[in-house]
Amino acid sequence: MAIEWDPILFINLVLCIIIVALGYLCSVRAGERLPLYIAAAFGLFGISHAATLAGFKVPLTIPLILVRTLAYLLVIFALFKYLKDSMTAKETRQAWVDYYKGETGKVGGEKKA
Repeated sequence: MAIEWDPILFINLVLCIIIVALGYLCSVRAGERLPLYIAAAFGLFGISHAATLAGFKVPLTIPLILVRTLAYLLVIFALFKYLKDSMTAKETRQAWVDYYKGETGKVGGEKKA
């Protein structure tokens, strides 16, 4: 297979590599999984870009579709997980606020009757 030079795909590949590296670094330093999920998704996109640049677009059409679909699903999963975790944290904070309001007997700065 001959290399198919496409500057757009090349730039996409370089950016994918940068995102994978930053996602891994953020995951290690912050101890969170979300950046790792995003890094994995962009790693899959990078594999697809590299295969296309290497001239494997036609013989690997179905596997490349599957790789890109998996990457998109991974991003969707990461966003749903983030939404769920942030909503849980918000509900927990609100529960603690309500608890402390009940403990102190204050509502809006005034004592309950």
